[in-house]
Amino acid sequence: MENANALRMVNERGWRMGFANLFHEANGSWWHTRTWLIQTIIWLCMLNGMFAIFLWKPPAEAVSEKIASTDSLTPIEALQQDQTSSALSVFWAYSSMALPIVAIIFAQDAIIGERQSGTAAWVLSKPVSRLAFILSKLVAGAIGLVVTGVVIQGAVAYTQLSLSIGSPWSLLGFLGAMALVSLTIMFYLTLTFMLGSLFQSRGPVLGISLAMAVGGPVLVPMIPFLNKITPWAFFLPITEDMPSGLALALGQPVSSITPVVSTALLCLIFIAVTILRFQREEF
Repeated sequence: MENANALRMVNERGWRMGFANLFHEANGSWWHTRTWLIQTIIWLCMLNGMFAIFLWKPPAEAVSEKIASTDSLTPIEALQQDQTSSALSVFWAYSSMALPIVAIIFAQDAIIGERQSGTAAWVLSKPVSRLAFILSKLVAGAIGLVVTGVVIQGAVAYTQLSLSIGSPWSLLGFLGAMALVSLTIMFYLTLTFMLGSLFQSRGPVLGISLAMAVGGPVLVPMIPFLNKITPWAFFLPITEDMPSGLALALGQPVSSITPVVSTALLCLIFIAVTILRFQREEF
């Protein structure tokens, strides 16, 4: 029987040099510890707990005749008249706000913490490429956050939703909404990685990224163009239009995929800047 503690030979060259071992270590910090369990329980209480409160609460009193007969309701106002749709909007809105903040807190230490502790210099003195150093942390963090915060929570929420209506909910649209939450997490994760490569201290990294997460959606009504290039309106009702992520979850057509494509491109740009900047870092 092979010794479990034996060193494993890894044959990697070029940019992949050291990636497997670094990824194994970073991924293990999630799955070989209680981190995944703690994160899962927290999100079950916060996200699915809140979803259950709105989904299973006793039916509200009938809407007044004046409101019910109004034809000028916006899509968001009309959605709020239905308990199931309203509960879904709350679940996805809170997911799109809370999970990115955790991604920011996780990512702000990925580069700066390693740099300040001297770990980065020590690791990079080994046969490890700088690209592998960055990507191993980014991929491991993305997997941990998406699985515990999106996949597990989405599965539980979908089960609750299907039980509440007595039949399976539209799965394809629900998966689409989960994908947009994952993309939102990647936006803030890659943004924070980029800021961590540009600044030497945590202050600017946390300040800028949290300001964008909290204050960004406030800017959309004032600067509508931001709605087309950021994930800020994926789930938040900050315009009169139905948020694209919520439309997917409800099985409705999405008006435009431009914000999705733009957000994905921004993630790639953030990663590219991080890699280019880190390649020039002196240790």
